[in-house]
Amino acid sequence: MIKLPHPNIWKLFVIKGSLWFMVIMPIIVFFFQDNGLNLFQIFTLQASYSLSLSLMEIPSGYAADIIGRRKTLILGCILAFIGFSLFSISYDFWWFLVAEILLGFGNSFISGADTALMYDSLLEVKAEDRFLKYEGRSISIGNFSEAAAGILGGLLASISFRYPAYAQVIVALTAIPFTVSLVEPKMQKE
Repeated sequence: MIKLPHPNIWKLFVIKGSLWFMVIMPIIVFFFQDNGLNLFQIFTLQASYSLSLSLMEIPSGYAADIIGRRKTLILGCILAFIGFSLFSISYDFWWFLVAEILLGFGNSFISGADTALMYDSLLEVKAEDRFLKYEGRSISIGNFSEAAAGILGGLLASISFRYPAYAQVIVALTAIPFTVSLVEPKMQKE
């Protein structure tokens, strides 16, 4: 068993793995088409996700600095869970649009806050020199997770395009308890 310098590190690894376990991604276009959407609507949904993600990047970073990285991650994971839950029960463009916007907001709250929390956790135990090592592992976990999710998503889609959406809700839910269990490191600087 590898000894990690701070208990947040392994939890951040689990969170990264679950957030990148995107079961629905390989079949998202087929999922939308199966729900009657045309390509213009699908591209509009994807653009809406990207726009909402971009618009919230700076405010979410500010929130992480003000209310803390842990609370920001919790908010991001909850918004992602709600977004995927809405995906799994939606059947028309407008509900998918709301889900995409929630997912964009959620991912913007997660983006960067996880990395900052890892660095702050290592800094707290004077192990910041190992940040690149652990961040590299985190990225690797995310990549392997994404690859495995692609295989599972394809298998589930062979039964029904709706099954990957249901599975994605469960995956999104798994990140929340680990995020709640994180400990906010002491602020090193105001």
